[in-house]
Amino acid sequence: MAADKDSEKTIAVSPEDLPTVTPADDAAGTDATRVADAAETVVSREALTTRLPSPADPAPDAPAPDGIDALDDPYYAPAVPENLTTAHRPVSIPSPVESLPERKPRFPRWGIVLIVIVLLAAAGAVACLTYEQELWGGKTIPNVTGKTEEEATQLLEDLGFTVEVTYSTSDDNLGIVVGCDPVAGIRTDLSEIVTITVTAERTIPKVVGMSVEEASEALAQAGAQNVLLTYLNSEQPAGTVLDVSPAEGSPFVSTDEITLTVAQAYAVPNVEGMSEEEACATLESEGLASSVTYVESDAERGTVVAVSPSVGSQVAAGSTIELSVSSPYPSSPTSLLEYFEVSPEDLSTYLSDEGYSLVYGATFVASGNALTGYESEAGDLLQITDSPESGSNAIDSVADVLAKGAGVGGVRYAFTEESLPEGGAVEDESGIHAVMEACGLSGLRDTCTQDDIVIPEEEQPQAEPVDEAEPRPEDGGGTEGDASVEEEAAPDEASSMHFICGLGVQDGYTWVIVIGGSGNATRVVAFVAPSAHFSSYDLEPYGGSLLDCLAYIDLFAE
Repeated sequence: MAADKDSEKTIAVSPEDLPTVTPADDAAGTDATRVADAAETVVSREALTTRLPSPADPAPDAPAPDGIDALDDPYYAPAVPENLTTAHRPVSIPSPVESLPERKPRFPRWGIVLIVIVLLAAAGAVACLTYEQELWGGKTIPNVTGKTEEEATQLLEDLGFTVEVTYSTSDDNLGIVVGCDPVAGIRTDLSEIVTITVTAERTIPKVVGMSVEEASEALAQAGAQNVLLTYLNSEQPAGTVLDVSPAEGSPFVSTDEITLTVAQAYAVPNVEGMSEEEACATLESEGLASSVTYVESDAERGTVVAVSPSVGSQVAAGSTIELSVSSPYPSSPTSLLEYFEVSPEDLSTYLSDEGYSLVYGATFVASGNALTGYESEAGDLLQITDSPESGSNAIDSVADVLAKGAGVGGVRYAFTEESLPEGGAVEDESGIHAVMEACGLSGLRDTCTQDDIVIPEEEQPQAEPVDEAEPRPEDGGGTEGDASVEEEAAPDEASSMHFICGLGVQDGYTWVIVIGGSGNATRVVAFVAPSAHFSSYDLEPYGGSLLDCLAYIDLFAE
């Protein structure tokens, strides 16, 4: 009954009962060869070999239930002995497996591989192109050497780099890029910092308070090549830098002179050869006092010729140093050439100290020089004027113009009998030489007397120097004076004159000495002025002689 319910049956046959299939039968399409085509299931020979149980075998244990309905299983049937010996025709059993739907043709694998290769090549090309265009993978450092700091920074930042600046001191081409790290042409990731080196001016480093060795090293590192040392008395430890010039922070170039002021124990500085004012100021800056003594010396006026204690001597702070200074004053009131070497202020002081009283004082408008007169206790008259060849004046102003700095254009000195040097009144060359010695003059060139002087044949006004100007009274009183000479005397008055006149040239100055006068009167006058002062005179009426011209003006025009 159970077998009838199965839709598929299993037929067991003996191997001997199976038909033999020959190749010829297979080719003819026999029933035996169609078994497989009909999808009939044939039990194999091994499946038909069944060992029958022996009576001596122990009874088999009941099979464990396996959850399979043996009766409904189309592949299960109990073995019947008679079936094992009886041949049966094969039974066709429909397959329980449904046929799969027909597959569509697949894309060939080589095509897939080809597509992958093409896609990879395209991706590589795109990557290569974008890399070359620096759309990724960093940027190439441009050449910024020679550009200004601002230009280089802007260029690098525009590319996306972060820029740092370092400075290198230089004497010229300041503010120019001289180096870059990484160097130009190197492709660099934008996360890296680019450092540019820019030239900058040198500045004096901080050196005050350092030892002289440390300061010198610091200046050398800053590029200074010309460092000088000066020493100053100080209570600071010896060798300590007290000051630097130029000052700290000041710009400089390597060849500039840098001066370090270094502390030293109190010592007398070398002030010899300095002016009095400069030497006193130097001693004061060194913490020392000074005293001045004027001495006669061939050195330049007003300069220090000796110090005491000597230069370099160790002294206590505040000690007084004695200065011997070449006298800034004329060696005597009659040393006329020396008046041009003395400052007007010193000359005013000197004349006052020598007992000379101010008679009048004004200045020339054109030159600003002094027009002033001083009288000695003996009655000598000293005149400082731009026209020393004329002794006349009409100035009522009394102002110490020398003390105010008015210059010296010329000097005229009229001796009294009391102050005449010995032999100075003799009307010959011996008298001229006596006065020359008293006035510190030399270089006599020519003399004339009343016998050989050349005077104009007709009355002529005196020829005045070019650019001569009227004097100007100083504020505070007086009327304007007349610096010109009076009208000349008549020729017949010359017959009563007796004199000797000498002219000389010395160190760019022309001097004249006149000894003599009219009648029984004898006067002695010496005057001097720069030689250029007399170059404007017309000497033709005087036979071309400057001596005759000046003697005539002095003797006959007053």
